[in-house]
Amino acid sequence: MTLIAAFYINNHPVLIGDVLISCPDPSQLINIPTHENLKISPPEDLWRGVSGLRQKVNIISSNLMVAWCGDWCAAHTLLKELKARSDAENFTRNSLNFFFESDEIRDWMGKAEVCFIGYIMDDDGIKEFKHSFNGAKINEIKIPTYGNTFIAGSGSNDLIHRLETTVPRQPSIPKKTSEYDDAVLASISICGALLVTDFKNILSSYGGSFEIATLNKQGMFEKVNDITYFQWWVSNCESINPKLELVRKAYKLIYIKDVLVVFTLSMGQTFRSLIRDSVNYTEFPIDECQFYTIAPCYYPYSPEKEIWSVVSGVPIDITSSLNCNHLLPIEYNNLSGEISFVPGKKTICKPQLFPDKNNYIVEWPNNRLSTLIIKNEDLHDLKNSYKRK
Repeated sequence: MTLIAAFYINNHPVLIGDVLISCPDPSQLINIPTHENLKISPPEDLWRGVSGLRQKVNIISSNLMVAWCGDWCAAHTLLKELKARSDAENFTRNSLNFFFESDEIRDWMGKAEVCFIGYIMDDDGIKEFKHSFNGAKINEIKIPTYGNTFIAGSGSNDLIHRLETTVPRQPSIPKKTSEYDDAVLASISICGALLVTDFKNILSSYGGSFEIATLNKQGMFEKVNDITYFQWWVSNCESINPKLELVRKAYKLIYIKDVLVVFTLSMGQTFRSLIRDSVNYTEFPIDECQFYTIAPCYYPYSPEKEIWSVVSGVPIDITSSLNCNHLLPIEYNNLSGEISFVPGKKTICKPQLFPDKNNYIVEWPNNRLSTLIIKNEDLHDLKNSYKRK
């Protein structure tokens, strides 16, 4: 199962999807970015297995992006053919509709339950589309702030609830950011919130990581690249001196060619102060870094060795131009030491755009990842997010 969605943010098209491929056998498991020990210690109530990782969101061409849900083999067959034909000649909304409804494609799909949603751009503008085979369900709803919305997969209800209860980031007036920036910042907030609940998501057979595609500033469809997701605990959140703690995991997403590479950073809780060029920073140790390579569904390579041959030798920059900070209001039980969420307090998300990458820095002494360095002014802003203005 999965989670894919097509919606608009301030009239800007957005396509998101997870990366998990599940199977009926709950004992068949692999480790994934959000659960590096899933194979060793799976949740007791896991009712489906996790058999692989694949991109659900696929950029077929600069004018066509498609997400899929359902049978992996059927999706691979269709998207591989779709890309081959698109490479020869760009699709229009009419030729795309003819492709999906042709007898040839329906014969190829056979009895597989699979569906596709996405956006096509031609001389008539941008239009969302959906196609389903053999009863694969696509939810089509209108959400006032997100427009005509398509959602499919086992995570549909979770995302519908989130979109119906979350107002997307509004453009500033006078406008300081582009429509693209506003759509990206709102989208990473949604995906970051899904990452916060990913332990629960796995029980519903979706998650692992999330991708975003949208219309870029040059008027072409592309994946949103170079994102790091952080989670923070904020205790004494409305006091004079709230406490900010970095939750142990952080996730970095980049693309090398069309392969998604997800880094899972295991962060230490000890930290030290640092001054550079008269600027105050805080340095957090990175205890461990693991990475996962995830191919598009249409990808011709399947063995991991072949996928790695594409990304090997490419220098990796962990410092991101896009950061997403989720702040979790907590309180400690003084007797048991247990942590619980503060009743009535919602999680706050603060996405950040850093074109110069100077606010969050990752150092590689002797080519070994070791520390994350964050400006104190950013930490101060984060920890005071709950204080009443």
